[in-house]
Amino acid sequence: MMLRRVLLIASLAGVASPARAQVVGPDSDLVDRVVAVVGDSVILLTQVQEEVERMRAQNAASVPTDPSGLQSLYGEVVDTWVNRLLVIQAAAKDSLIQLDDERVEEVLNQEMNQRAQQFPGGQPALQQALTREGITLAEYREILKNQISQEQLQQMYVQRRLQDAPPIEVSEAELRAAFSEAQAQLQQRPKLITFEQVVIAPSPSDSAKAVARARAQQILDSIRGGADFEELAKTSSQDPGSAENGGDLGWFRRGAMVREFEDTAFALMDGQVSNLVETEFGFHIIKVERSRAGERKGRHILIRADVGPGDTERARALADTVVRMAREGTSMAELFTRYSDPLAPDTLTVSYEQLAQLPPGYEALQNAADGQVVGPLEYDTGRGETRLAVVRVRQTREAGEYTFEDVKAQLAQQVQRTKQLQRMLDELKAKTHIEIRM
Repeated sequence: MMLRRVLLIASLAGVASPARAQVVGPDSDLVDRVVAVVGDSVILLTQVQEEVERMRAQNAASVPTDPSGLQSLYGEVVDTWVNRLLVIQAAAKDSLIQLDDERVEEVLNQEMNQRAQQFPGGQPALQQALTREGITLAEYREILKNQISQEQLQQMYVQRRLQDAPPIEVSEAELRAAFSEAQAQLQQRPKLITFEQVVIAPSPSDSAKAVARARAQQILDSIRGGADFEELAKTSSQDPGSAENGGDLGWFRRGAMVREFEDTAFALMDGQVSNLVETEFGFHIIKVERSRAGERKGRHILIRADVGPGDTERARALADTVVRMAREGTSMAELFTRYSDPLAPDTLTVSYEQLAQLPPGYEALQNAADGQVVGPLEYDTGRGETRLAVVRVRQTREAGEYTFEDVKAQLAQQVQRTKQLQRMLDELKAKTHIEIRM
């Protein structure tokens, strides 16, 4: 019965269940035993067996059938569990890391819904399957909740440790070794185009900005007078992404928002409301609801200055000037610095098929030659805002196999992160009692 219960949990949860596992393995005559000690925690044989069984269920070819290969795989799984416990224990001791209970519940509800959808009869059928194995729906929910909590702790700890981690040198030999290892998995590279661009956004007039500022100040005065921030955000904010949710931005870190916004947000105390903050988007009123290390959870109200027909005409004239300057030899980097919307990417590499996914007008690049300046390409952002793009084709490349140079930058990031993770684990191992009993 225990074996069936474990396999059911593993198949539904998709991850190992520390407290429930029994799968036949190298020591099938044993009910259970400790195979490793990590600090004040233990790893049981059944936990390792369950992980292997899950791997077999997902891809039978990934699990060796010979005793030697299977034993080697068991050793690798034990190492994975050791690393997992090291991080969980370290996270539990870090006073700056706190679980977001709301987020845990949100993910848990999503997971429970997904599990229920795997059964034709939905949640009642899931509950019946669990009952047959002697597990209540509440017990199963608690198992998933524990797993999600541990995963979040691990992610938060690793993110915090690596956020300011010093760089580690990555050699050319390491990169080429990583490329050789990944080469067999790389798909055929499609035909690519790399282009530079300057994206011009019409700017509102000073009089329109003054009107928007006055409107934002009225809203702020209402909040200071006791009006509900969330309700005002729903009725007054012009941010289409957050207004209907009461201005909710969720949790965000530095680098996710424009500098003026985040400088203000990270200076506020929990529950505090900012003065007006002006960015290229308009005027913001920010409220920070909760804080934790390197993150803020907040809301905002955005009031935009209206862009009139005259503003759009001035932007079109500027775009024509930028086209002329680019064709006369001014570098796109200089033009981007002087004229472009800073939130627009300055350089893009996409496949020709992906051109259709860009705003209308970029299809004109389908037949552009290397070095050609195209534009202005005028399009609507989908929020009623006009943009004008001036594009210079840097390079086109026919389809073929990926080269080392194609993926060198991505490989460098991956190898760097792997080495930083390993250094972090080595540091944790150095100050933790670890005993392997396999």
